[in-house]
Amino acid sequence: MSIKHRLKSILDPRVDLDRLPHRDEGEWETPAMGGSRLRPQHILTNFPLMLGGAIVLGLFLLVLFGPMWAPINPYIAGQHVTAHVDPVSGEWIQPPLAPSRQYPLGTDQWGNDILSMLMYGARNTLIAGAFITMVRILLGLILGSLAGWHEGSTLDRFIMSFSGISMSVPVLISSMILIYALDIRRGLPVFIIALSVVGWTETAQYIRSELLVIRKMPYIEGAEAVGSGGMGIIVRHALPNLLPQLLVLLFLEFGAVLMIVGELAFIGVFIGGGSRIAIGDEIAGAQVTLAEVPEWGAMLAEGYRWLMSKPFIVFPPAMAFFTAVVGFNTFGEGLRRLMDKLPINTSFLLRKRMILVIVMISAATVYIISNTGPAPWFAKMAQAFAGDEALVHTQALSEMEGRSVIQPGGQAAAAYISQKFQEYGLTPGWRHQEFVYPMELNMTRLLSQPELSLLDSDGNVLQGFTHQLDFGFTIEGHGGGGMVELPLTFVGFDSGALTEPSWEAFQGLDLRDRIVLLISGNAPQEFAAEALIRGAKGILWVAGDGRDDVRSGLQFADPEGDYMRQPRIPIFRIRPGAAELILSAADLSLADLFRDDVQSQRGPGWSSRDLDQITVRMSLELAEPEIQQVPTVLGYLPGSDLNLDGELVVIFAYYDGLGRDPDGTLFPAANHNASGISILLETARLWQEQDLEPRRPVLFAAWGGGALDNSGASAFLSNPNSYRHLPTTEQLRPAAVFQLDNAGAGGDEIYIHPSSSERLTQLLHDTAGELNLVTTQVEESATAPRDLLQIREPWIYLSWAEAELLPQQDSIEKIDPDKLRAM
Repeated sequence: MSIKHRLKSILDPRVDLDRLPHRDEGEWETPAMGGSRLRPQHILTNFPLMLGGAIVLGLFLLVLFGPMWAPINPYIAGQHVTAHVDPVSGEWIQPPLAPSRQYPLGTDQWGNDILSMLMYGARNTLIAGAFITMVRILLGLILGSLAGWHEGSTLDRFIMSFSGISMSVPVLISSMILIYALDIRRGLPVFIIALSVVGWTETAQYIRSELLVIRKMPYIEGAEAVGSGGMGIIVRHALPNLLPQLLVLLFLEFGAVLMIVGELAFIGVFIGGGSRIAIGDEIAGAQVTLAEVPEWGAMLAEGYRWLMSKPFIVFPPAMAFFTAVVGFNTFGEGLRRLMDKLPINTSFLLRKRMILVIVMISAATVYIISNTGPAPWFAKMAQAFAGDEALVHTQALSEMEGRSVIQPGGQAAAAYISQKFQEYGLTPGWRHQEFVYPMELNMTRLLSQPELSLLDSDGNVLQGFTHQLDFGFTIEGHGGGGMVELPLTFVGFDSGALTEPSWEAFQGLDLRDRIVLLISGNAPQEFAAEALIRGAKGILWVAGDGRDDVRSGLQFADPEGDYMRQPRIPIFRIRPGAAELILSAADLSLADLFRDDVQSQRGPGWSSRDLDQITVRMSLELAEPEIQQVPTVLGYLPGSDLNLDGELVVIFAYYDGLGRDPDGTLFPAANHNASGISILLETARLWQEQDLEPRRPVLFAAWGGGALDNSGASAFLSNPNSYRHLPTTEQLRPAAVFQLDNAGAGGDEIYIHPSSSERLTQLLHDTAGELNLVTTQVEESATAPRDLLQIREPWIYLSWAEAELLPQQDSIEKIDPDKLRAM
């Protein structure tokens, strides 16, 4: 027989009459047997079949549509009832609540609606039962068939011996041992493996006993006599005679699986195993198990402890198990009675078209499983994030004059964010029911446009440089206002020679009426004051290439620090490119400055070089420092779980930028950091739209001061007193801080700062992998946040790698809504 005919015979075991000789038309016609036809009365008078069929159909509909019918989505709503005082009765209301009009089946001890948990749990429990049943039947069929067909062989003895050993251990104990050995936290696959390994034995023994009888039937002998192989006989003759019993066994086994799942629940073993959380203080508190997904077994495990005092908690899941077990058992019994009365032909189960049916059922099952558990529901919520809506916020913020906190644009941005927080249902996050937390910072401000220019011998400008792009000023030490036009002198230092510079080391150094050029990393930071003492009228520090390296400083960042001390001279930080351009006027480069043969002055560990052919103009006019109010906008979302009410999640982004210079130059600050704020706002809107009730309280923080040297965010977040005004009875502490920055433009990788919390980093790595996004933690990928590196709480910083844009280039045209959505 060819391979084609062999495969056809396996897929369609009916006899091919066309291949038989001497066939006359009508010869094989068989008159219908009137008494063997399936009639409606056979079904209607079969009470177990009718009752079981109705229950099984109802359970099937519950699996398909239960989540749609449930009043509340337990995955995204968290705890639905919090303890409170009834204003009418004055009584303290605390879960669990008895059945009422609002909660038809009551609530559990966590305040979850039992009816919603029951409807969502049907999908988890019944899908798990179906998979376990399917694997048990398949294993029993294969192993039982092999043992029965090879009666007395080594294979038969091995299978039956192993079956006997497995049955000698109580199923409940062996199941529990296997589940914990395979790690209960892995969820459904562990239950399928464990309950299948210990549950196939009875099916295998039944199939073996049936096959021993079929093996001796005359039609088997006839098939062997005409030369049929063993596999062909099993598929074409033995298996069709087993299918009616297997169909009955399938439903009976389903009931047995649900029974063992319920029994395991009563000893605290359920799908996923739940999470252990602490209740109360360290001395009098206790550890309790909290189920992470709604599932009948988990509801039994958590509810049976309330059997005596609050029986309404455990009754619904127990009744659900009872109904399902009765339904599958009675339906199986009804099928058995029907097949005893009528010789129903089950060969249709082996036809080729059944492959399509199996594929469709498998696809439907995979779809249901993929939509089971909390992850798919949160994924659906995440997919609803509108990148275009977030882009609208970015557009609005980028049009607010750069949002400097000491300019009207910053005040307008704070008002816009406050309005959106209120619109999206957030509670004011500061005392007196206010969204704005006003920080008071000591700051100066520009009175005119700073200038850095390269001049020719006649005092004409050869090359002008751009503030905040090529250079910025500092107010530390003697840094302050002034205007000078003087030649340049470079002062360099031997590596490590001046770890602690002293006055004696610089005897003989003359910097009178010079602008001093210093290189960061080469010159000691304290040398700026020494250069002033030696007569310098201005200082140029050559900084790195990072954006913040030349950002001008307006803030007295350290209360104990030294700022704008008299006498004041202009001190600028310049980029290496600007320094090279200045030195090119004398045909020099930065590397040429360290040549020993052209030094003007030398001392222990230092040398200088006068660059008389290079004249530079430095101009800076600053106001006297004064206290400024910097608004930070805080929106609060209460947690719904009393047991987690003290663990605060902070979603954090700076909203301010460099603003507008006195000459009208605008720094839009669209990517850094209107983009982070836009994600924060769209997240708040999405949560309101989806009725998300987070179990932990959440603080949305739109912080002012990101463009300053010290925004105060670290001190605020680390201070427990910062949260005393929030509407909660718990002592709040940050359990996780998510900082968003540069979220709308950059490379193709998500940058996670290397100092971020290891646990949060792993969470973000896993999530990004599911979305086919690549994460990186290279130190140089983005500018590191300055102050948040100091906090001890779990913290993570997210941006797009290679997202740095020069301040004047950071415009709305660079923002990609797809990147906002991906972030």
